[in-house]
Amino acid sequence: MKHFYIRIFSFIAPYWKSLAFTICISLLFATTNVYFIPLVRDIGKEMSRKHELYFSMQMVNASILWILRVITQYTQTYMTQKLSYRVMYDIQETVYAKVHLFSQHFYGKWKLGEIYTRILSDSSRVKDAIVQTFAQLVPQTLTLIAVPIYLFTISPTLTLFTLIAVPIFVITTTYFTELLKRLAEQIQKKSANITHIIQESIINMKLVQAYVMENTSINRLKQNNLKNYKFQMKATRLLETKKAIELLFQGVILISILFIGGKAVTTDNLTGPELLSFFTGCALLIDPIIAISASYTKIQEALVSAKRIYEIIDHPVLITNPKNGIKTPIQGKVELKNCFFSYTKKDGNVLKDISISANPGEVIALVGLSGAGKSTLTNLIPRFFDLNEGSLLIDNQPIKKFDLHFLRSNIGIVLQDDILFSGSILENIKFGTKDAREEDIINAAKVANAWSFIEKFPDKLFTNVGDQGKRLSGGQKQRISIARAILKNPKILILDEATSSLDSESEHLVKNALIKLMKGRTTFVVAHRLSTIKHASKIIVLENGEIIEQGSHEDLIKKDGKYNSLYQLQLR
Repeated sequence: MKHFYIRIFSFIAPYWKSLAFTICISLLFATTNVYFIPLVRDIGKEMSRKHELYFSMQMVNASILWILRVITQYTQTYMTQKLSYRVMYDIQETVYAKVHLFSQHFYGKWKLGEIYTRILSDSSRVKDAIVQTFAQLVPQTLTLIAVPIYLFTISPTLTLFTLIAVPIFVITTTYFTELLKRLAEQIQKKSANITHIIQESIINMKLVQAYVMENTSINRLKQNNLKNYKFQMKATRLLETKKAIELLFQGVILISILFIGGKAVTTDNLTGPELLSFFTGCALLIDPIIAISASYTKIQEALVSAKRIYEIIDHPVLITNPKNGIKTPIQGKVELKNCFFSYTKKDGNVLKDISISANPGEVIALVGLSGAGKSTLTNLIPRFFDLNEGSLLIDNQPIKKFDLHFLRSNIGIVLQDDILFSGSILENIKFGTKDAREEDIINAAKVANAWSFIEKFPDKLFTNVGDQGKRLSGGQKQRISIARAILKNPKILILDEATSSLDSESEHLVKNALIKLMKGRTTFVVAHRLSTIKHASKIIVLENGEIIEQGSHEDLIKKDGKYNSLYQLQLR
């Protein structure tokens, strides 16, 4: 697991100058700590000699040294915080960028809460570890090395006792730290589950309320919070026990040093000022020991987080963009030849031996019962998934040869419940067409039959749609989605049940907008309402992932097969 934490240091490399400066400041901080030992000794001597002038001069030196210590501590902490925040944001941006590369396979397997936790919480834990390492561990380790060396020149006996006591202290605290580390990963998993539960319930709050599941939803969170609470309290007990033992050890060590040192003073083997300076040195060792122990805990937690972060960074990207992919203008011819597809080998093929040909400008309708494979088939065209067997051609070229971004920029998609982003209507329509002019956006809205309601808003295009477009009706959202597709001006269009959830009036407006949108584009329509696809160039009837019928509406009605029975059923 340690190599994950080492790999995190690749994010620090771009900021090596800041890191080098921070380490230099840390050295200066450690130096000021060491200088306090002889300074306290000299102050003690001047006090015993009653030299007021020299005593005053030493106190000035002490003030200067303390100010320097404060400045170096402030600088190293500030620089470390600056470095760690930059690294945290880099990690977040790297993981966030990586999740944009994953196919829909990834999102079908991973919980959103898990992804959020890795992007936000785990990167924050790594940041805390970096702060602890360079603001505490490095300077305090230097102090821990330098101070005992100087103490040895004062009293080898007392120093040896200190050096024996310190490892026992460290070993004891390390034991508790290991226990805390084991709990850290479990706590992080529980936190991710809680994030997922909250996120899932809030997104689907309408359904929760409609089915009167509020109490069940709340109790689900309570149960998971209770489990997390037990883990958190167990961790708290261990942490507080660790702190209590640290405090007990500090008392035992200091009292023992006072006893041994006091006897040395009474036998003239040590002077009072030297014992005072030795105590100062021991006091200076307390912070490093505590800091190193705390740093170890933070680093162990960060090891878990680093591992979780690299689970996403190292996760394979199944849909890859070819080098020097095709970017020649797309005409819109789409062919599927003997295509097989499965989400996992275990589940078996969802599509079986599918062969479809669509010429530029044709409308291909896909019908069938739920689970027949209609949406899965349309997901292959923008390469949300890749085939297991067979070939998918665009303008007679294998789809995998096209530049992925170029391919998708030539495909427009309107879904059954198209989600809008929080922001203005203008921002949502121009999503994917960043350089669009306002007049083009208005024209697209008019073609989509959306301008009639947009112009009634006081802010018109700059009206805020709310989170996921919840300030708009279903028909309004759908027409904005169609305007977005019109503005994109794609050669290939996918309509996945784009009118199935609308009322009659909205459906009429949306249907008219879709007819305008489909004109001159190769269109794949997934529809449950068969009355909306009579005009299709070809209707494909799917059942259990296989094509069982295909032809025009009239031809399929004459066949009196599956399509006709579905059509007659809907008419009745």
